[in-house]
Amino acid sequence: MIRAAVVVPAAPALLPGIGGTADPLADVRERAAALVATTAGAKGADRLVVVGSGPATRVWPGDAPSGAARFTTGRVPDGALPTDLEIGRLLAPSTGGEVVLQSVAADATPQECADLGRELAAGPPAVLVVVADGPATLTEKAPGHLQLDAAPFAAELSRAVAQADSAALAALDPAVCDRLWMRGRPALQVLAAATDGLAGQLVADEAPFGVQYLLARWA
Repeated sequence: MIRAAVVVPAAPALLPGIGGTADPLADVRERAAALVATTAGAKGADRLVVVGSGPATRVWPGDAPSGAARFTTGRVPDGALPTDLEIGRLLAPSTGGEVVLQSVAADATPQECADLGRELAAGPPAVLVVVADGPATLTEKAPGHLQLDAAPFAAELSRAVAQADSAALAALDPAVCDRLWMRGRPALQVLAAATDGLAGQLVADEAPFGVQYLLARWA
């Protein structure tokens, strides 16, 4: 049973040291960690399930090595966490509760995402931490450069997250998401299937680097 869910950005710069000494996303990191902590605390949850994109759909060990070096030296240890899960692990409260690190394959179909979401919903009570960006094509300097339909896509995504519109998230088209560099699609479609009857609250919708970062709570 998923008691509540939190959506946080999948920005690598949330990991300390990746953004350099300027640490441009320090404020986003603090707000995201606070949102996860307050949501878990309000629900009395001692189990967090972190969901983010990865090379395959699997559960990772909680002590898996950091893969942050992929952004600096390029030398990544065997079994290193995917970036999305490492962000979720970083944001999890250090209260000793169980943290489950669940990746969903970046190319998972909507049906596969829905199946995983229902599997998580049938499990023990938990708060879901969904690590997912919106499109990365909102400006000329964005990672995917500017695509003119990215802004209306981002606006609709923001509305769906704000209103906990699971049907809209489940209907996201993988081909459109890939074209707009919207890497958070699989994790958000897991969220759509894992939750039922929750109310949405949009905390932030920002795009400092041409990438849509969302902070939201479903409870």
